[in-house]
Amino acid sequence: MVYQPSKQHLDQQIPEACKAINTILRELKKETGADDRFIAHVLEGLSRQWTPDLNRDGFGFR
Repeated sequence: MVYQPSKQHLDQQIPEACKAINTILRELKKETGADDRFIAHVLEGLSRQWTPDLNRDGFGFR
C-alpha cells in the first residue's frame, strides 16, 4: 500500500521532521567542521540503509 499523507501530516509532522533534521545537520556541521559534501554522503548512506523492515538506530559509516 502506498503511503498517502494526511493534511495534518503535510501541514505539520512532515515539515517539522524536515526542520528537525536540518537543525541536527547544521549542528553537526558547526560542532565538527564537516562540509556539505560530507553531510551529503551521510544522508546518502542513511537513505541506502533505510528499508521498511529495518529502522535501526546508528549508522555504519566507517
